[in-house]
Amino acid sequence: MRIIKSKMVVTGNLRKMKTVAAASLGQTISYHMEYTDILEKRPAFEINSWVGQRIRWKFHGVVHCVVSGVEMESAYRMGMSKKAFFESPISCPSIINPELSTIHTGVSLRDREFEERYHNVPHVVYLSRTNKLKVGVTGFGREQFRWNDQGAVEAMTLCVTPYRQLAGEIEVALKAHLNDKTHWLGMLKDVQRDPEELLELKDHCFDLLGGAHSQYEPFFSDDDTISEIHYPVEKYPDKIKSVKLATSPEGEGVLVGIKGQYLMFEDGRVLNIRAHEGARVTLEIG
Repeated sequence: MRIIKSKMVVTGNLRKMKTVAAASLGQTISYHMEYTDILEKRPAFEINSWVGQRIRWKFHGVVHCVVSGVEMESAYRMGMSKKAFFESPISCPSIINPELSTIHTGVSLRDREFEERYHNVPHVVYLSRTNKLKVGVTGFGREQFRWNDQGAVEAMTLCVTPYRQLAGEIEVALKAHLNDKTHWLGMLKDVQRDPEELLELKDHCFDLLGGAHSQYEPFFSDDDTISEIHYPVEKYPDKIKSVKLATSPEGEGVLVGIKGQYLMFEDGRVLNIRAHEGARVTLEIG
């Protein structure tokens, strides 16, 4: 990162934005840009202050695999080469489908140490509102980061399980009745909160799972706290157009907000940072 005539210039490989929870109720969460020089991690910096400023981007035409650093024209999936995607523990089947985890039985899918550390530990089944109400799974203690990444405006805990597979099993049982995906176009609108509806859905989910006689009843959470999440957004776009670096390698615009993993510009264009992990870019701010 360097400063040229009051402008910040950053060159490196994109990584998903990190968030810090708001200090108090009603305040906005804080976003931090993380990036690397191929695989070497560079210092992160706060970017809420970018809102209201002009951002220029230049894609250098290469993507470096987030696992191996190998140079590619484009990523296979999740910022990885095809080889890394099918070998790395961070993309093993139980990352994408938690119900497939087997480490609680002593059997690992790809990497025993990784799966013991991240999958054979308590997990949360949650309810959140992105554009619609949805069900999801994440590691215990990581709920806020997950909700922020998805652009949820409110969320709460449904169940707490001792390991990942069981949380995934509960999610699968509810997916027949509830949405489990975030619709990004809807999420990038000014979504209205309705905490009473969220509480009612929690009770309904308990009924769907079998109520007091359910095999899942021991894992039902009594915590009815609803997290209300606010994002650094000055203006929500009326019409939205997604920017792909491969087809729009250079561009600029005034940033009006950050939500989920998206930078939102005043003309309705949006850039999904996570979808471009590994891409080598130069950003000029100011």
